[in-house]
Amino acid sequence: MSLLPVEYKSFFVGSNREDGLGLRLVYEDGLVSCDLDVDKRFEGYENVVHGGMLFGILDVMMWYAIFLTTRKVGLTRKTDMDFLKPVLCDTAYHARARFLRMEEKDIYASAWIEDKNHEICAEVTALFRAKKGLPDEEFMSRFDFSDASPQVKEIFFSPSDNGSVKF
Repeated sequence: MSLLPVEYKSFFVGSNREDGLGLRLVYEDGLVSCDLDVDKRFEGYENVVHGGMLFGILDVMMWYAIFLTTRKVGLTRKTDMDFLKPVLCDTAYHARARFLRMEEKDIYASAWIEDKNHEICAEVTALFRAKKGLPDEEFMSRFDFSDASPQVKEIFFSPSDNGSVKF
């Protein structure tokens, strides 16, 4: 299991944001995953995590799954979200995301949240569009790699066929 780098300013994974979630994402066997326990600051209905918050978490996780599999930056284009069971505040859950396939510039991914009994509470399938061009040094400087494994660093910094960083 490999800990993933965090984007400094990200509300969802940024480790230096007191107002954010500070999720710790890991990568193993083609899945991005994390433990999830959202407090009442992000409540929608009483003691239920707001659906927009759940979507945001899963969207970020799918971005990482796409990047780690394809080395492409995916921009969210279309989503289909199902809320199957309430995700309660201050309760332990586990979230997972995976890359599904790529068709030209269209990238497909899915993500879901499970309760302690491994029952799916929320799930999303999404279409992303591959961003044109390669990220530059400014893009890479937005990430904190201090806890990332060497294998993950290699994925983020691997060269493409023409010698530039491939994403």
